[in-house]
Amino acid sequence: EAELQQTNELLRNAFAQLENSQQQLVRQERLRALGEMASEVAHDFNNALSPVLGYSELLLLDPTALDDREKMKRHLEIINTAARDAANVVRRLREFYRTQDDDEEFLPVDLNALVEQAVDLAQPRGKDEAQSRGLDVSVKTELAAVHPIFGHEPELREVLPNLLFNAVDALRPEADGSAQGAVTLRTRAEGDPVALEVSDTGAGMAPGVRERCLDPFFATKGERGTGQGLSMVHGIVGRHRGTIDIESEPGSGTTFILRFPVGAPAEAATVSLLDTAPARPLRVLAVDDEPTLQNLVKEFLLTDGHEVETAVSGLDALEKFRAGTFDLVVTDRAMAEMGGNELAATLKELDPAQPLLMLTGFGELMNAQEGKPAAVDLVIGKPPKLAVFRAAVAKLTA
Repeated sequence: EAELQQTNELLRNAFAQLENSQQQLVRQERLRALGEMASEVAHDFNNALSPVLGYSELLLLDPTALDDREKMKRHLEIINTAARDAANVVRRLREFYRTQDDDEEFLPVDLNALVEQAVDLAQPRGKDEAQSRGLDVSVKTELAAVHPIFGHEPELREVLPNLLFNAVDALRPEADGSAQGAVTLRTRAEGDPVALEVSDTGAGMAPGVRERCLDPFFATKGERGTGQGLSMVHGIVGRHRGTIDIESEPGSGTTFILRFPVGAPAEAATVSLLDTAPARPLRVLAVDDEPTLQNLVKEFLLTDGHEVETAVSGLDALEKFRAGTFDLVVTDRAMAEMGGNELAATLKELDPAQPLLMLTGFGELMNAQEGKPAAVDLVIGKPPKLAVFRAAVAKLTA
């Protein structure tokens, strides 16, 4: 009996050690997954921010460029597009908690326009990287007339900069010392599929590298690479029912060939800036403890001819609300002293019919998990798009 008790004690200790080891492995796996996610987000976010920083610096460096309206408009459009892509990187975090049956809106995308945008977006970073290695790189486009493809434009726009930066990284000075390199982007119709090619005159890939280059975390750039750029490209193309072929030989350059089907999903409504301005002037109370964001909301509203009063906290807003009347209250959620949820509940107690819009950086999370607070009529996420903001204001004040 004593021997049996001793055996049971040994088994209990072994089970406890096994359970502890399993918990440690789970914690380590969670940390590893978090590190991979953070690395991917940082990689994509830096890609999106590069043209924002690059083109804004160009405008600040040369104030005379402001006199060239066409050039300034082009630079501002690139900055705006890049900022939207940065916001989309954050929204992609929803993939970790949203259900698989969520609807994804696919719209017609002009592939040629996407190529031209990508060249503009990638130019500042690509040029700097090439010059730092003593290379003179030319980027050429050969665009044929092709049908639109259907997809999520911000995601598709992430594909080309990654392929372009990868192509620039592959370029090497020639044996005779010349430092010329070329990257060519082509589109062509192949019946139903539309083909997009990105070719470089770089070092090419050995068969083993070519076979594994789309694998997650397979990197050949040492500390400069994360091994995630091409795997992300592969994932995005796959989500759009596309394929990737790679033609490459050592010393002969590399060509990535992306093929996308031409489809015709159900048409989706788009929000137009021209169709969403409210028909009448409104008196609005805008509440946010971040001055920059508060000023942005104020400018959105002033642009449409509204009268705006601002508040820097929930308590400040409550005091101003009691002293006047407002057609609409726009509030942030996370604020000191009195948060947006508490403010909304208090305002609804004072006036149950008061329209209340919550504009918050937690918008995506709230819509996916928590739902909007009971006292809030509508929630939209930050950063706000003017068209979406206008539509929300119009809906709440109709």
